[in-house]
Amino acid sequence: MKTLKFASLVALTVAIGAGSAFAQDKKAEQPSPAVVEYAKKFVAKWSGDAKLHEAIKASTAKNRKLSYEDVTVQDGQWRVAKSGVEKEKKAAGQLAELAPDKSIEEHVKAGEALIKGARENPTSEFLQKQLESAEPKGAVTEIFVMDGWGWNVGQTGGTSDMYQGDEGKWQKTFAAGDPNEIEVLDIVEEDGIRYAHVSLPIKEGDKNIGAVTVGVDVDKVK
Repeated sequence: MKTLKFASLVALTVAIGAGSAFAQDKKAEQPSPAVVEYAKKFVAKWSGDAKLHEAIKASTAKNRKLSYEDVTVQDGQWRVAKSGVEKEKKAAGQLAELAPDKSIEEHVKAGEALIKGARENPTSEFLQKQLESAEPKGAVTEIFVMDGWGWNVGQTGGTSDMYQGDEGKWQKTFAAGDPNEIEVLDIVEEDGIRYAHVSLPIKEGDKNIGAVTVGVDVDKVK
């Protein structure tokens, strides 16, 4: 039954993510191999930390019983709290349909609690220290870690959603959708900083237990 649930959840999340796969910018620019190698070496320095592994496995165990509806509700609560109801009208509509026992204001408050829990936990503090110690200074723009289902375990920045299981960050790393177990996204620019997301699995021995996404400032890593 657990295997069936996992397969069903992955199938559904793959279907959700597939819709955006064709909307690619013709001017897209991939980061250099040096950026990818930097991310790999950076993650290798701390991804074997025992407490980090404990947190990932605890999160995976906690979220094991969640249904797809539970995923949609919690992710929707995070979205409306993070970006606002007006911007996340689809998420707000799903919340009204799947959890009508709560008002939208209550869903926003629940989302705020989810965000606070993810931003202020020991894993996030650990990741923040890794970010601040990265050399050269400012080379790493953000880090977030996902569990064995795709949920945020800890983060240094404010991700737009809580659930990453419907994205390549998790599907191509933890779930080994890519034989190289890596996802490298195109360079984007925000507030004058050009960065790229590189995602990798977090392993315990030969087993994938979670995944990590690292934002790298491509102008600081040559």
